[in-house]
Amino acid sequence: MHVTGITELETELRFFEQHRAELVREARGKYALVKGEQLTGVYEDPNAAIRAGYEHFGNEPFLVKEILEVDIPLNFTSFNLGV
Repeated sequence: MHVTGITELETELRFFEQHRAELVREARGKYALVKGEQLTGVYEDPNAAIRAGYEHFGNEPFLVKEILEVDIPLNFTSFNLGV
């Protein structure tokens, strides 16, 4: 079901932000796997978190996010991507 005004992964991002301080205290630098309003697991590297996400949820959206105090913006240009 799609609710107007809510973007894909908005619930997961909101959950992550609400729990960021706790996650940083317990697992700084690791990767959180979030589905809906639930932390499904914490992993050492992003590939392990992504793999677990596909194993648990298949082809449904889920969030994998590095656990840091603040998000580090990544900037890309088409030149960097070879486009």
